[in-house]
Amino acid sequence: MVAATDLKVYKSASAGLGGAIDTAAQINSASPNNFFTNIPKNELTVGEDYYGCVFWKNTHATEKMDNFKLWLTSKSTPPDTELKWAFDPVAGSSIGFDGSNDYVDCTNDATLWSQSLTKFSFSFKIFPTAGWDTNERICLRHGTAAQQFQCHIDAATPNKIVFQIKNAANSARQAISLALDLNQWNDIACTYDNSLGSQNLKIYVDTVVGTSASLTEAINNSASLRLSDDTTDYKGFMKDFRWWTTKALTQLEVEDVSSNSPSAPTPNYWLKMDEGAGNPLDNISATKVGTLTNGTTWNTAAQTISDKYTSPLGVIWNSVGAEPVNPNVGELLASEYFATWLWLHVNPNAQARIDDSAIFNFTFDIPQGGTGSGGSGGSGGSGGGTGGNPPPANTDFKIAIAGDWGCENATDDVISLINTNGYDFVMGVGDNAYASASCWTSRFKSLKDAGKFDSGYGNHEYEESGGIAPYKTFFGHNLTYFTHKFQNVLFIVIDSNINMDAGSAQHTFVENALTSAANDNTITWKIGIFHHPMFGSSSQHTYNSGNSVEAFHKLFQDNKVSFVCTGHNHNWQRSFQVAYNSGSPTNPTVVDNTPPYSRNTVGLIHVISGAGGHDSGSSLYSLGSQPSFQAYQNRTHNGIWEIVASDNAQTLTCSFVEIGGDKFDTFVITAT
Repeated sequence: MVAATDLKVYKSASAGLGGAIDTAAQINSASPNNFFTNIPKNELTVGEDYYGCVFWKNTHATEKMDNFKLWLTSKSTPPDTELKWAFDPVAGSSIGFDGSNDYVDCTNDATLWSQSLTKFSFSFKIFPTAGWDTNERICLRHGTAAQQFQCHIDAATPNKIVFQIKNAANSARQAISLALDLNQWNDIACTYDNSLGSQNLKIYVDTVVGTSASLTEAINNSASLRLSDDTTDYKGFMKDFRWWTTKALTQLEVEDVSSNSPSAPTPNYWLKMDEGAGNPLDNISATKVGTLTNGTTWNTAAQTISDKYTSPLGVIWNSVGAEPVNPNVGELLASEYFATWLWLHVNPNAQARIDDSAIFNFTFDIPQGGTGSGGSGGSGGSGGGTGGNPPPANTDFKIAIAGDWGCENATDDVISLINTNGYDFVMGVGDNAYASASCWTSRFKSLKDAGKFDSGYGNHEYEESGGIAPYKTFFGHNLTYFTHKFQNVLFIVIDSNINMDAGSAQHTFVENALTSAANDNTITWKIGIFHHPMFGSSSQHTYNSGNSVEAFHKLFQDNKVSFVCTGHNHNWQRSFQVAYNSGSPTNPTVVDNTPPYSRNTVGLIHVISGAGGHDSGSSLYSLGSQPSFQAYQNRTHNGIWEIVASDNAQTLTCSFVEIGGDKFDTFVITAT
């Protein structure tokens, strides 16, 4: 039977710099300083970042590990370093193209693309490593002359990708996006519908449509469809090619395909490209294949970096955190392996590195029943926790919290405020676009791509066109409730649109997250994030939706949750430090009304920051008389609620900040 001891950790063949697995270089659990080694004193003096790649392998000869989860649960001393980790974005489950002449031959199929086409669509995921380098990089081609169609990366213009159809006169019509990024995964979808009269050709990158083109012909060309081509072609990685013969995908369907939603339309042909060997098989027919041609290869190696100071590309870094709700690896077959990257940050004037350790945990289901669990050190160390170690040193930081954003001029003003003030992290409290997601996701993409943005879910994410799927894809969320750790702050994000009662999956998750946080001395501050507020002044919306107060107020105060931040009412409100009142849950008991407050006081501060931009001026929601538990309320400004950390992040200074930079209701709370 497969067991936790069958999971082994190895360095990569290039001295930890990526590439293939090196099964002769095993990293043993509980052996300190066996990955990031020989860091000279001059680098400790100025501080440095280091990167390295490790592989996790199921060494059992025959049995797989199911529902596999991996996470960095803690790190050892010293406190003057920080560790993060990430899955390699390209190793496994994709096909690699060298940019020369290799391609996947999907054949000349008269039932699919080689027939008279009046409507069709295709999509794939690409991780391009070359573009706008004087070579037109063909990603997909069908035919070579009149009525051929293709998708290519432009030879000259940065970020440009083109969906092109040539008409019967051999003149090209092009739909264009300028949103393609190199060295990261991009979701591409192309559609044609000759019945529209105009804007018949469309291209989407990460669900955002580019400029369209017009053509009304039926496209009929007998030729082999190729992924990449046999000249100077696409260079990078590709997976998940889907083809629809008689359907032009709508915006909502593009979003569903991108997020792998169960409601996504079934294609007529689907190469998932996840086999890892042989030729990829069409998942629809289970008989058709795409033939790897001219050396096209399955990618099992990780990307490589030039030296230990160079960050790998396209990774999404994860900090020390709680166990993932869902499997983030999934099924790990016998002898199968996957790559992760580690990032060690050393502060200036740090101490010696010999005692620095990363502590990973993992769980998986054993196919015959039962669960395997354990730990293994990526940079030394093994399962467990930080024990009695002192908490790590924290740098000063600034956090912005807001919601009820919209896609308005005021929204842009709030985003400008965030960028101007240089916030290190932004947390949203929900109600984003008030329409389909694209106008909002395009505005916040740069913050999200920088790893500086996460968000809860409001009622409008459920109510508007497209639903929650594009937001889950945008943020990479599996569920709409989760935790997010930033520095020494743990955000507990709760979906107040769904069941929050004790015994529900969401409530159990929160209980477990709080238990885990209580044993993690890298966490000082805990902040609950809802969309619907617990209590407040009379306004447009009522309070305590889904009995959130009964579900969480006492649980939070018992676990030293310092703040609950919400939105829904488009104004600003802030309570004193308040405790749960079982006799009147929405009329909490004031335990301290005079700052500076203390984290150790049994109570929390409730904040409504719903002035993110959807309404402004006189349209902001009205406020009734100020309740006795309320410290501040305001309906005249758009902006954010700000947290500024100082004193090793043991002191927080909090304010509402309006778009002109003025601050209101400033107070201090300390960790002691």
